[in-house]
Amino acid sequence: MNTFQLTCFMTVAETLNFARAAERLNITQPAVTHQIRSLEEELEVKLFKRTTRLVELTPSGYLFINDARSILETAVRAKKRFEDPEQQELTEFRIGSQSHTYLMGLPPALRRLRQLHPAVHPRFQTEPIPVLRRLLQEETLDAVMDFKEEEGEKKGVVYRELVKVPVVCLCPVGHCLAEKKTICLDDLGEEKLIFSSPVRSPVAVARLQGELIGKKPLSHIYIANSPETAAILTVAGYGISFLPDLFLPENPALAKLSLEGTVEMSFGVYYRMGDGNPILKDYLKIMAENLESTGLGEVGQETAV
Repeated sequence: MNTFQLTCFMTVAETLNFARAAERLNITQPAVTHQIRSLEEELEVKLFKRTTRLVELTPSGYLFINDARSILETAVRAKKRFEDPEQQELTEFRIGSQSHTYLMGLPPALRRLRQLHPAVHPRFQTEPIPVLRRLLQEETLDAVMDFKEEEGEKKGVVYRELVKVPVVCLCPVGHCLAEKKTICLDDLGEEKLIFSSPVRSPVAVARLQGELIGKKPLSHIYIANSPETAAILTVAGYGISFLPDLFLPENPALAKLSLEGTVEMSFGVYYRMGDGNPILKDYLKIMAENLESTGLGEVGQETAV
């Protein structure tokens, strides 16, 4: 395995087109194909599913992206270090999350973190929670920002609650429900609903959606793969959405309503038990202080999970 093979792999993974990857790398398409086949033979897995019409990553190819990216980044840093031996050592701080929305409250905390650790380079990765758990345990991530899960083994992982978050209902301004401050499930009537992807939804939201989905025909249900796309569909008038009230972007076209009968969810940080990373220690302290100062909630306790 060499960096050129990995570069070819990453370029094909980004373009999903061998010809376009060859053009970007300024080599021939057969050369790209040869590098991918050599890499697949060495790894003894298929990285791409190829037909005459399309190229897709296989599950193995999808999982290999993180390893390939990490190896290439390490190689680039090593090369830079020898180009400029006096350059200050850089330190990555790797944060995972199911949604970019969950990271929207990070800038103030990262600003303070940079003051304490000028050499830190934050890196973000969004994946479904099972993938994030594996990456955390494999030490590919330093912290995962997410809602506390009620089930699922997370051996050797600690959860630190930062804030309690309610579920809210979003509807377009001008909608008949928009004038209400609080609604209940009975108010939904014949309304069309926008659900978040169950794979990327907190347990409380998934449970609420499961309660509602049996009462609606499929034509009245839309699935959004992120809070951002759920808000887009809501503004466009496709229906009403249900989201955790956490760092939702302000939108004058949307009304946000409290939802009766739902419990607040715990949002916080997962990290490895016994991790002595000083950057992580300062990050946890800063995040807790920042969220407490905004009035979103009181600082929670650490829980081994």
